[in-house]
Amino acid sequence: MNPGPVSDHRGHGQAEETRRFRQRNVEVEAAFFLPLLSRGMTLLDIGCGPGSITLGLAGRVSPGRVIGVDIDPVRIESASIAADDSGAGNVSFQIADAVNLPFDDAHFDAVFANGLVEHLPDQRAGLAELKRVLKPCGVIGVRSPDWGVALLEPDSETMRASINLRNRWQHHSGGHPETGRRLRRLLIETGFADVSAGASAESHGTDSGAAEGARYMHSILEDPALALLAAERNWANADEIQEMRQAWTDWSKQPGAFASFLWCHATGRAPSDS
Repeated sequence: MNPGPVSDHRGHGQAEETRRFRQRNVEVEAAFFLPLLSRGMTLLDIGCGPGSITLGLAGRVSPGRVIGVDIDPVRIESASIAADDSGAGNVSFQIADAVNLPFDDAHFDAVFANGLVEHLPDQRAGLAELKRVLKPCGVIGVRSPDWGVALLEPDSETMRASINLRNRWQHHSGGHPETGRRLRRLLIETGFADVSAGASAESHGTDSGAAEGARYMHSILEDPALALLAAERNWANADEIQEMRQAWTDWSKQPGAFASFLWCHATGRAPSDS
């Protein structure tokens, strides 16, 4: 499970988040979007994190230019270092806000956003900004998790309570845990054409995969900001959160442990008269 942050983690949480983001790659996260890309395109990767997907996209559209943007300076610094190390000459990174992009209208042939839309308080305004920077008939690809669906074996009320707690935290932070299922509707309502959607499952079905899933949930449940808010809102106390962490640890050690979570995606085109 690698759905992106609920809040702006720092310290251990930030390091864990960056580690997970660096494991992302264009063949998995952008597989649904790659058939719409071609050599020479200009492309924007919005919410690029440390740039692992961005570099893959740059290889697909070379010699076209690719710009990765993220609001976090730490991630942009990490992405810039990775780009220098790779020798990619057609990619650059800069700090920018997804809802106030520093680009002219109709600037890009393609826009990609992985794990972004679910964090935008006003999702339609954010998607409208992405449409603004797309050329007429330019292509968009968006991908988000849907935390409303989780397969767990063995199942556990305590583990489900931890997922619910995570989702309440994201709602409180202005996010939308069930964005995945709504991506097609959101693109249509924003004015995109030729919109189609699909989904894939990210599963944990090995000993190492189960351990990784537990590690991710621990990174959320150990966040001091969550503990403080949960206590203030009477969502869960410290002992209950500890029980949730232990439940994930116990689950990961079961010989038949399995978990699967949905990632949804959608593609569309900017209208010809945008």
